[in-house]
Amino acid sequence: MTYYKFLGAGRVGPFSGHVWSTDWLETTEVSPCHRGLYACRVTDLPYWLHDELWSIEFDGPVTVVGRKVVGRRARLSARVSEWNPDTSAAFARACVGRTAGHAAAECGDLDDGHLAEAAERLLASPAGGSPPGPGPLTGLRELALRRQETAARAGRQPAALVCGYLADAVEMASTYPAPALGYVAARAAQARRPEPGGDRHDEERRWQADWLVDRLRLTTGD
Repeated sequence: MTYYKFLGAGRVGPFSGHVWSTDWLETTEVSPCHRGLYACRVTDLPYWLHDELWSIEFDGPVTVVGRKVVGRRARLSARVSEWNPDTSAAFARACVGRTAGHAAAECGDLDDGHLAEAAERLLASPAGGSPPGPGPLTGLRELALRRQETAARAGRQPAALVCGYLADAVEMASTYPAPALGYVAARAAQARRPEPGGDRHDEERRWQADWLVDRLRLTTGD
């Protein structure tokens, strides 16, 4: 199994402050959430986004603890150069697009297709470049707020709530880091009307993980 680890600039652990390297690092014991060396599976990646992404090698067994894995001995293997400011911005853009898509789906006949068009434009935006700027987001926050008001007056509370998330996402897009936009998209999905047998929040996080795997060309198996 291939594992990954997000680190701050300069290979710094965001919680421990430890500077990682390709040399083996070892702890005397493993106590989940207290002691140990942590990494994540590809499905966990959207929860841990940071400046640098590295593949990580464990020597010995690992234990799955929630949305991470922990082991006793590990080292960095190789940096994933495809994760950089451009792909981070592209991920944020895609998450705004996904939020717009959730708003369009929940509004249904309350919208005239403009929300769906905005979602398509954002999801089709080319990779790279700066965070979403005036271009693809022009007027989208105002549109989201209008649809929110229309949905509230019609008693469509889930639609109103998702449109509110979209308005927030657009406002955050130029200043907040990519993880925040991923969080908003997942919350917007969760705010929609329940889907029998499904969990929209988890489905959205899986979509984000698949986006990262595809865009960063990550290894997902042994």
